[in-house]
Amino acid sequence: MGSPVWLGILLIVLGVLAVLSPAIAGGAVVSVVGVILIVAGLVQVWRALQAAGSEKVLTLILGAIAVIAGIAVVLHPLLGLAFLTLLLAVYFAAEGVWKLFAAFRYRPLAGWLLASGVLSLVLAWLIWSQWPISGLWAVGVLVGVNLLATGAALVTLAGLSAKAPRAP
Repeated sequence: MGSPVWLGILLIVLGVLAVLSPAIAGGAVVSVVGVILIVAGLVQVWRALQAAGSEKVLTLILGAIAVIAGIAVVLHPLLGLAFLTLLLAVYFAAEGVWKLFAAFRYRPLAGWLLASGVLSLVLAWLIWSQWPISGLWAVGVLVGVNLLATGAALVTLAGLSAKAPRAP
């Protein structure tokens, strides 16, 4: 078994674990986002200290906000998870509405876009109707499903590439 197969299997296992324990998976995602915000904010602050003129003040303020937001998320992951879940609900709602409009514009793909748009709106409603409690499951389940799908795709592609004829 090649490297893509092992990576695919690992992603499938991680996806199953994330779906089975979505609060832990969601907490991990939020912690990573918090650390990324801190690092990005520190880079902006460092860049602001190197800059001159009006760019310096704005970059310094934005960097400080990113650092403070990152620290807040790391120190209060449940609050960060609730906020991230709310953003997901808004994103799914906006995506759903866009897909519904696009379905009527792109007739050949209308069925798939319409179904995908309705699914996005249902996800938005499920998350919103249970918010902030949905923070305990939504992010982790979505990350888990994504890991499962990516892992399955890698295993499938590795299997197909093993069966493909080799060039001489």
